[in-house]
Amino acid sequence: MRQSLARRLLLALVALSVSGAAAPPAQAAPAKAKVDFYVKNYTLAPGSSLELRTLLFADRPLPVRRGDVNLVYRFAGQGPGLHLQEAGHPNNCSVRQPDLLELTCSAEVGALTPEGVESNVVGWVVAGDDAVVGRTGTLTATMTVKGFAPVTRTATIRIGERVGLTAADSAKDTSAPPGGSVDVPLTITNTGSVPIRGTAFGSYTQYAFESRTQFSNCYYLGGELRYCLFDQTLAPGAAYRVTLPLRMRKDTYAPSRQNGSWQWMTKDEFADLRQYVQRGGFEPLGTPGRGGVLRLTPLATAKADPPQALEEYVSDGLAVTVTGKHSTDLAAVGARATGQKGAIVRVKVGIRNDGPATIDRQRVNAPWPKARVFIPKGTTATKVPDICFPMTDRGVVDYGHGGRPGELRYSCYLDSMFKVGFTDPLNFSLRIDQVITGAAGSVKVDAPAEELNKANNSAYIVINGAAPPAAPPVAPPAGGGEGGGGGLPITGPAGGLAGLLLVLGGVAALLIGRRRRA
Repeated sequence: MRQSLARRLLLALVALSVSGAAAPPAQAAPAKAKVDFYVKNYTLAPGSSLELRTLLFADRPLPVRRGDVNLVYRFAGQGPGLHLQEAGHPNNCSVRQPDLLELTCSAEVGALTPEGVESNVVGWVVAGDDAVVGRTGTLTATMTVKGFAPVTRTATIRIGERVGLTAADSAKDTSAPPGGSVDVPLTITNTGSVPIRGTAFGSYTQYAFESRTQFSNCYYLGGELRYCLFDQTLAPGAAYRVTLPLRMRKDTYAPSRQNGSWQWMTKDEFADLRQYVQRGGFEPLGTPGRGGVLRLTPLATAKADPPQALEEYVSDGLAVTVTGKHSTDLAAVGARATGQKGAIVRVKVGIRNDGPATIDRQRVNAPWPKARVFIPKGTTATKVPDICFPMTDRGVVDYGHGGRPGELRYSCYLDSMFKVGFTDPLNFSLRIDQVITGAAGSVKVDAPAEELNKANNSAYIVINGAAPPAAPPVAPPAGGGEGGGGGLPITGPAGGLAGLLLVLGGVAALLIGRRRRA
């Protein structure tokens, strides 16, 4: 599930007064948005293909409708071996027959943003069996956004020498307490007939995995290992091992299951990935460590170069069972607002993690707390976060209408990463239809049973009141509750929630890392 990136742009209408006075000077119209895009570079082995990845940008949030954004990819004068392909019908791309050198696609997006959005085109760049190793081609792409001039960009396509790399799956599932060490052995073998001149891997672990040592040929972000690059040549038939010194962070939730995986690639494929991450608005590669060099250790004797590419993805994985009991305290965060009849007030509510454990559901389907929001009596919700869904008085949630205004009760999701001390904003706009002194709604934590402190799991949303009611009613049960007036004690400053669970959709999604949050 992905949150919608579309935001409505506000348009201001300027009225000129002509009643007995000179008209004020005309104001300049706001500058038109600027649009741009970026197409990933590729290194392919002959006989292989890779999905086109294209990021679309605008210098401000720019909502678009279906069919407003189109992309045309072209190969021209490239010689044999390179062509384009679609996935079959129905899809959002169509390849030109019979030469397969032009692919026309409609981008499946709701908005262009400064952070960049993936175009979601279903098309591939293909290197045929007749592709010449060492040849470099240019893929030309043109983006047309309705109402804007076309933009043309290019991507470099390299034909790499076919190599083979196999992971031995030597990283076995294990267990450790919070703060405990975990050594992860990774073993790879060059199963091809030619040397592999340099490899790299991307590390895709949950937040709980922290590096004990930071090596100079690896990249780290917040103590988390992201990538390692090895300049060693792997001989045909030889096996190599590297051991990653990790540990479970001290704030890891326990008991829990934490997952990690490591995706191998050639140094040339890593160069393509590095450029895509740097130009695509993703979280940065990280910072090189200051320790020694992490090396691949040979386990067997081996029986101006072109670039190389793997025939298929090569990866390793590990699951760590975190032992003991190490839970956390989730506190509801309420809000207060004042206004006259007809006014629209904004309230920021949510759930705060008071520790000591971080909650991480990025790659596991674990029990997950939610926020239940009850709108104060005398008000109407006019703007609702799209991660909040209408809920009946019996606790039945309508997941098909996220963000729908006008309801009395909502069930809202937390972010997939909930660190200690963190509160994610959950913003509601309420119209005051009737001025009621001390009108109270509520926020309630729908928490797992092992949550540490139930006393602060509810909080007031108070409209036009100096203090909450003296005797708050009992908090609504998990299966339902009173809406529009159930008052609960405020436990802290205003805060909120943001983000639905992001389900990892395959290896391609893992390769580009996490997007920066706007």
